[in-house]
Amino acid sequence: MSSLLIAKGKKQPPVAITFHTEASDLQSKKLTFEVDTPKGKRFMSKSPFIMTSDIVAYNTFPSPHNPEFFGCSFQLNRAGASRLKMTSGQFAGKWIMCAINGQVIDMIYIDRQIDGRVITVWRGIDPAMAQLLDNLYPRIGETPEAWKVRKKAEAKAQR
Repeated sequence: MSSLLIAKGKKQPPVAITFHTEASDLQSKKLTFEVDTPKGKRFMSKSPFIMTSDIVAYNTFPSPHNPEFFGCSFQLNRAGASRLKMTSGQFAGKWIMCAINGQVIDMIYIDRQIDGRVITVWRGIDPAMAQLLDNLYPRIGETPEAWKVRKKAEAKAQR
């Protein structure tokens, strides 16, 4: 019952992908949470600036850091790309954290403003998660029609 209240009656996707910025010193502790990273503990903003609904396509690749896992490039819609450009310009010299289903996957250092529609996570996506992404989004460069045809062919091959 409570999950319906949180979701406001909308069906939630099986994967929740969020990107959060490193919190500034001026932000309240109520608006941040602490995360352990390879660079030590960091405070991240609770409010994500990119969410699952901003993603329109993806592409996985073997992670250069751990061959058992994948990295992933996410193509953003226009609104997500605009927020990425604005946020990366505002938070240069800080970190972006990617979380999937609430679990921290990777950290990205912002060295300059990003002017594009793709954001890449280099590690932390397991094969099961990659399969879920394959059912949710087309691959980058794949038309929605080609994605539907591919999904039907894959479903038929599994039978």
